Amino acid sequence: MQWEWQGLNLRIVLVALVAGLVLLLGGHWVYKSYGYHQPLIQALEENSAVESYEIDDSTSFLRVVVHLKRTENLMETYQQLSRRVEQSVGGRPFQLVVKDQRDAKLSQAYYQSQFAVHQAIVQGSFPEMAAVVDENAREAGAEARVFVDSDCVYLQLEGVNGHLLEVIPRNHYQDQAQSGGGGGLYVQRG
Repeated sequence: MQWEWQGLNLRIVLVALVAGLVLLLGGHWVYKSYGYHQPLIQALEENSAVESYEIDDSTSFLRVVVHLKRTENLMETYQQLSRRVEQSVGGRPFQLVVKDQRDAKLSQAYYQSQFAVHQAIVQGSFPEMAAVVDENAREAGAEARVFVDSDCVYLQLEGVNGHLLEVIPRNHYQDQAQSGGGGGLYVQRG
């Protein structure tokens, strides 16, 4: 077999292509492992509120699912966790999804509170929302904690047999109003 084509030694070309591919794939693996995976894993494992976690980087954004233990203040826990993830991934887009240990009573209390939550996001009636959430939680035999910042509404229902944690974005409605879009609120459920 002849290994030359139009003056090019095909063996050298083939070896160079294979070496380039190995370097490219190896560099990607090193970046993925040490560029953000290791710092992200360290950040998640150092956080005492994190019971377990899953990292999915099979899409264009990084999806980090955290199973949280019971916490006193969901807003502070989520903000701290979000900052640490953001620092760890170095500008790569990510989605932080919170998983909890809800039972049927807590789920029903949250379901009954959703209208008040979304109405508060649109109208700013947060004290009324908190009263509705408290009442629904009390009927379910749970304690409610509601936190609000400029980005999200944080609902925390603490029951005897579990806890429910919801982080609901506030800016979605404003973005839709400015862009003229419609549709429902996008919240990633864990």
